[in-house]
Amino acid sequence: MAVVSSCALASGCVSRIAIEHWTLEPCDAAMTAEIARLAEEGESRGSRVWNDNIPYEERERRQYKLRDGTTIASESAPLRFGTNTVCVAVAGTGDGAYIQIADSMFKTTSILGRHRAGWGYILPCAASFGSGDEERLVVVKAPRTYHNSSRVYVFNQDFKCVWESEEIVDRRGWRAVVSPSHPDSVFLYNKHVACYRLVRMEGPECMKRGS
Repeated sequence: MAVVSSCALASGCVSRIAIEHWTLEPCDAAMTAEIARLAEEGESRGSRVWNDNIPYEERERRQYKLRDGTTIASESAPLRFGTNTVCVAVAGTGDGAYIQIADSMFKTTSILGRHRAGWGYILPCAASFGSGDEERLVVVKAPRTYHNSSRVYVFNQDFKCVWESEEIVDRRGWRAVVSPSHPDSVFLYNKHVACYRLVRMEGPECMKRGS
């Protein structure tokens, strides 16, 4: 199984957005079993992890519009991220869809960040991870309508997207999981596809793998 990273191209640290350099590192068999167990037991829930378990019909009823006419098509529960509590949403407009990060209490007026992310409205999971200045927010979203794929996005504490993955298979089945044995990491698990650990790479190592 190939590593999905910003080092995939031979020219070095190149991706759609590569302000920082991350990789989706495949889990070994033992780690995959642990993450699968945690996901099945519901341990992937919490103040820093959200996984979409809302039925499609209920999600349709929960859509609403902002004052500027933007449709909020999918939205997470509140997540603790740094000193903020935020909701992650897919905000639909006439020119596509955005990942929107907003204050959880004033989410219709206090929008902290937006990032253009294709046309797809499916948002299977989001999670904050790490600590201190290294805390990040990961969001998984379908980038295209009617295509069975997702893309992984990483945001810093200024709510800027600092990394986007290449597309990975499946658009609904991904779950964010935090393991007690790796408290500063986040895992992305899909029982039909794979288990990945999101790992930050340093520049020289990235260049080494990309050469």
